[in-house]
Amino acid sequence: MSVGARDPFAVGNTGKNSFFFHRGILMMRRLFLVTFITEMVLFGVLSSINYHNAMLAQSLATERSQITSGNVFSMTIEIFSHNLLIGTVEFIPVVGPLLFSISTVVTSLTVASEAFVYHTSGFLIFSSLVILPHTWLELPSYAIAVSASIYLIYLLSRRGLLSLYGHKIVYMYLFVVLELVIAATFESTEIVLQSKGLIVLLTWVAAAPVIYLLILLFRKLNADEY
Repeated sequence: MSVGARDPFAVGNTGKNSFFFHRGILMMRRLFLVTFITEMVLFGVLSSINYHNAMLAQSLATERSQITSGNVFSMTIEIFSHNLLIGTVEFIPVVGPLLFSISTVVTSLTVASEAFVYHTSGFLIFSSLVILPHTWLELPSYAIAVSASIYLIYLLSRRGLLSLYGHKIVYMYLFVVLELVIAATFESTEIVLQSKGLIVLLTWVAAAPVIYLLILLFRKLNADEY
């Protein structure tokens, strides 16, 4: 039997199927999909508005300066540790979704503020991030974390389900750790290559198969939902 592939009928469940539920059991993969799409839409819309906050713009410049001052290894460690802290907190029920919402809004408005400072379009900056591999690793990680948080609340509210599906929370956390390590590695590499123009897009040569394998792993960890 695949990892996490347990029979929902083991708890006597005869619920119907819907977009979010399979045999009456909430599907984390669908929850993740909706959360990730919402995250990307919010990021794209809010980063494109005409907004300026000097404090946000300055904090971004300071953080970027601190990270880029080191080598690839030190940048990877710095980026990973920062992102893992955020991802870990987002696993906490109630607190996680709240942090996720605030983080998404603040990050988006920071991009908008940066665009204002450089007299450019926030959507252009957003697009420049979207075409880089690390974005498609880092942002899904946060969406998985908050989805697992909501999923855990659901399991706690349904007697008998936590013992059957609680292991998926652990698997999702380990998956997020792995994904954030890979994301940090690609982001630090992109930072080094960004001065060389479009050559940074060559990182997709390595990123594409890695992302594909991560998708397969994610599906395997949620095999009970198919």
